[in-house]
Amino acid sequence: MADSEIQTRDNETVIFDIDRRVGATQHLPGDGVPDGPVPMGSAWRASDLTEADWQVRIPEAALQEFDIIAGALSEYDEPLDSLSPDSFDWPATTDLMADVRARLSSGVGFVLLDRMPVETWTDPANRAMTWLLNEMIAPPIMQKWQGHRVYDVRDTGAKLEYGVRRSVTNLSQEFYTDGSFLAMTPDFFSLTCIRQAEAGGESLIASLVSAHNDLLENHPEHLKRLYEPFWWDRQAEHGSDESPANWLPVFTRHGDTLSVRYYDDYIRNGYRLMKEEIDPAGLAALAAMQEAVEAPDNRVAFRLRPGQVICAQNMQIAHGRTGFSDPSIKTEGGRLLLRYWLRTEGGIELDGVPLVSA
Repeated sequence: MADSEIQTRDNETVIFDIDRRVGATQHLPGDGVPDGPVPMGSAWRASDLTEADWQVRIPEAALQEFDIIAGALSEYDEPLDSLSPDSFDWPATTDLMADVRARLSSGVGFVLLDRMPVETWTDPANRAMTWLLNEMIAPPIMQKWQGHRVYDVRDTGAKLEYGVRRSVTNLSQEFYTDGSFLAMTPDFFSLTCIRQAEAGGESLIASLVSAHNDLLENHPEHLKRLYEPFWWDRQAEHGSDESPANWLPVFTRHGDTLSVRYYDDYIRNGYRLMKEEIDPAGLAALAAMQEAVEAPDNRVAFRLRPGQVICAQNMQIAHGRTGFSDPSIKTEGGRLLLRYWLRTEGGIELDGVPLVSA
């Protein structure tokens, strides 16, 4: 029975027993590999999408409501979770966000809202307004062990190392789902652009359901392995006495509902942390998955403008970005997106209610 150890961000040594998977979250089995394609609206081809499928212009009536409420919240300094959409009279906005929820649930799985006048609002108003709009989709959850529920995606100058996410650098990010290492991943994510980068920072969206269906047709032998668990790096978002990795599959299916967690780097890092080698079938499956996700007709690209909001189903849609250059970071603050993770059930805690604990 082999023990291993890792260094935490606080340079504490944690010893754990690999064979017993101490502290690692295990997955619950679903229905397994289907006989045919999963028929979900989020199984789209980029060549078939129209702007009307995923772009929603904010109506003038809603914008007028936004300005009134943003003005009232221009100096808001209370905890954001004390704000509730029900406290405001904004019928046009209520209708707008009901449409967004419906599109996320039964449409193509992602929506671009165009756009809020964030340049004219204060920073407190921007944060309060994005909180309220996200609350109208689902409750915002913690995104860090420390409890952050609104996360600034910006280049902080941090060096990429264990426990440091790419979202605080200016590096490119391959396709991934948010919180993929968690026992209960977010149902949705949203990103509101406050400031663009001077160059680069293009947003990328991919259909994981289409990738799944392509694997079913072309590489069923690899798809089966992706329904089986891998080690996932928990990014140091855990207690010091817990395993640094969770034991979870890429795909889980219940009937016609497919749930996907995806981040190739987190899997490879998870195995390094656990001092194990990925099995040959797993390596081949991950390579096939990456090829399917990055297929040109499974993805769309765009550059978020200030005030635009991208919302997506986090368990069927992957996102990423190109790297960016932002000399203005020293003077004007640089590229800034406000990110929310949303979950319909399981509480607001980072990892929700554990599925199964070893």
